[in-house]
Amino acid sequence: MITSIVVLTYNELDKTKQCIDSLYKHTKRDDYELIIVDNGSSDGTKAYIQSLSDVIFIDNEKNQGFAKGCNQGLNVATGADVLFLNNDTVLTPNWLEPLRKALHESDQVAMVGPMSNYVSGAQLTSVDYESIDQLDEFSIRHCNQYKGETKRVLRLVGFCLLVKKQLLDEIAGFDERYTMGSFEDDDLSTQMFTKGYELKIVQDSFVHHHGHATFQANQDIDIYDLYVRNKQTFIDKWGTDITMFMFRELNLLT
Repeated sequence: MITSIVVLTYNELDKTKQCIDSLYKHTKRDDYELIIVDNGSSDGTKAYIQSLSDVIFIDNEKNQGFAKGCNQGLNVATGADVLFLNNDTVLTPNWLEPLRKALHESDQVAMVGPMSNYVSGAQLTSVDYESIDQLDEFSIRHCNQYKGETKRVLRLVGFCLLVKKQLLDEIAGFDERYTMGSFEDDDLSTQMFTKGYELKIVQDSFVHHHGHATFQANQDIDIYDLYVRNKQTFIDKWGTDITMFMFRELNLLT
C-alpha cells in the first residue's frame, strides 16, 4: 500500500528543495508516490521539479489556489491514502509511518495530522531547537516521549494532512470556493466530522513548518482579506464559526 503525497508549489524554490530533500531522506521510496502541482512559479521551481525522477508533475500556468491544486493532485493519485503537504515544511525521521498507522487503525478514522512548531490549534507544540540542523534530534526525542499517542480533535490543519482517498473521492475533495488558501482544511475537517468520522492528531509524528511561504511569495494576495472572505464562506456554508471551538475541542468530544 502506497501513500500519494501531493505537494503544491508557488515559487519559494529554496524551501521547496528543502522539503523534497527531507522527504527523500526520511521516507522509504516504496511507501509513496510523489505528485507535485506547480501554481505558476517563475523562479526556477518548474525546472527543478522537472529534474526530479519518479515525480508526477502537474504544471499550471496560473496560480489555481490551494483547494483546486490539491484536487488536481487528488485526481491523479493512486494511493489508498493521500497526504497533502505544504512546500514550506521539513520532514523528520519516521514521520510518515505513525500517521499511516493511526489512519488505518479503524474504519472510523478519516484524517490524521502531525504535531508541529507552527500551526494553529491543538497540533502546536513547544520546541527547543534553534535551527534546522537540530530538528532531527528534537523530533526523535519528541516522538519517543509521545510514542503511540493520538488525540481526537474537531479540526486538522492542511499543512500536512493524511486522508483516506475513498472518503475524499466521495466528496470530490476540497471545496474550491475557498480561493487561494485558508479554511478549506477547516471545511474538510467539518465534512468528515459531521459524517461521523474521527480526526486525530498523531503525537509521535513531528513536521517542521516555516509558515505562510506561499502568501509571502505572492505579494498580490491580501492575507487578511482572504482570511475574512473565506471565513465568511465557511460560516455561510456551515452556520457556525469553527474558530470559536479551536481551543474547546476536548469538551465537545467528551
